[in-house]
Amino acid sequence: MKWLGIAFAAVVAGFALYKISYPTHTYRYRMTVNVEVDGQMRSGSSVIEAHVSKQPVFLPGVNPLGYSERGEAVFVDLGGQRNIVALLASGPYAEGAAYPSFVVLQHFRLNLFDDRQLASLSQLRGRWDLPSKDLPTLATFSNPGDPTTAKTLQADQLEQFFGPDVRWRGIVIEMTTDAVTHVIESKLPWVTKLTAGLAGSNVFVSPGKFTLNGPYFKR
Repeated sequence: MKWLGIAFAAVVAGFALYKISYPTHTYRYRMTVNVEVDGQMRSGSSVIEAHVSKQPVFLPGVNPLGYSERGEAVFVDLGGQRNIVALLASGPYAEGAAYPSFVVLQHFRLNLFDDRQLASLSQLRGRWDLPSKDLPTLATFSNPGDPTTAKTLQADQLEQFFGPDVRWRGIVIEMTTDAVTHVIESKLPWVTKLTAGLAGSNVFVSPGKFTLNGPYFKR
C-alpha cells in the first residue's frame, strides 16, 4: 500500500507540473448578427468560449500552441420562415474551420508566443464591429426543419435572397464572461443528429463544394 501511495503521489505531482508547464488560457466572446427587416432590427447572438493551450513539441514543425472552442452558430429569425445563420467557420464553403479560435486574436493582434500576452487572454475586454473581410460563412434554410434546404450566401446578397425589405447591418463582437449559449438546437432541431456524427447525418448541399457538418453549428 505504501508503494501505491507513493506512485499515486508521483502521478499527481507529474500532472500538476504538466499543467504548470503547459497551461490552458480561456476567454469568451459574444457574436451578435444584426439584420434590418422592414425598418426593424432583427438580431441573434451566441457566446463562444475559446481555449489556447501550450503543448509539448516532440517533432519539428509541431505548433507549440493548441486551439479549441465551445459554442454554437448564430441564428437570426427574419420572420416568415426566413432566417440567416452565421456558421462556426469562414470562407465561401465553410472551409475555414478554425475561424472561431482566431476572430478575436486577429483583432487584438497578440503574439501568443509571448507568455505574458498569452496569459492576458482571460483579461481581454472590448466591443467592435467585425470587418467585412472577417465575416463567418453565412447560410440560410428555406425550411429550418430540413437541412437539405440550406444555401450559402454573402452579406451583400440578402436583398436578392429575401427581398428589398431585408438589409445587412453587420456583426458585433464583444468580450464577455457570460455563459456559453445553448439554443441552436431549438432553432434547427436536426443539429442534434448532425453533431452526434450519426451515420448518414452529413448533408451534401452542393456536392464537391458545401457539406453541412456538425462543427459548423455546435462544438
